[in-house]
Amino acid sequence: MQLIQSEKMASLGVLTAGVAHEINNPLNFIKGGYIGLKDYFDKSKEEKNDRLEMLLKSINVGVNRASTIVNSLNFFSHKKENFDDICNIPQIIDNCLTMLHFKYRDRIEIIKTYTNEEITIIGNSGKLHQVFTNILQNAIQSIKEKGTINITIYSLHNEVFVEISDNGCGIKKEDINRVTDPFFTTKAPGEGSGLGLSITYT
Repeated sequence: MQLIQSEKMASLGVLTAGVAHEINNPLNFIKGGYIGLKDYFDKSKEEKNDRLEMLLKSINVGVNRASTIVNSLNFFSHKKENFDDICNIPQIIDNCLTMLHFKYRDRIEIIKTYTNEEITIIGNSGKLHQVFTNILQNAIQSIKEKGTINITIYSLHNEVFVEISDNGCGIKKEDINRVTDPFFTTKAPGEGSGLGLSITYT
């Protein structure tokens, strides 16, 4: 299982790093064009109408959204094995939600309860992204139509707690003790390898 996991993550790292790089190049051109247009109209005597303002704002919002996705991708290509990163837990979970957004948008409400304090731990950022992506993906897949996922993060007595719950179909009692077993899955063929929660548990 460890060999499969290592090969899978190495392939994912190469893929995500390549995709992030390729997307960043055209993004820089678009951002540069936006800045140039905004600067031109700010200095020009021509009066900007509401439609022009809306179009410029839309370009900027789109670029910023794409940049957020690219930054999230970069975390997934993090190959470091040491556990000495300063990991911002709310930020890591938000990165995972960004990557999974297309799977839950318009049908699942994400309710986040984060404390105002900055919650960081020393660990491995890449592996934590992997952990929370697997858990959130399972929560998303358990909700067949519309539903909610609650994410609570808090610290207590120098420990950090992350609680993720959903109102999906749940796990059968007879399967609960097996969900972290390698290759155990209740999903249809092609929908899951049975490694997600095993890797997460490890």
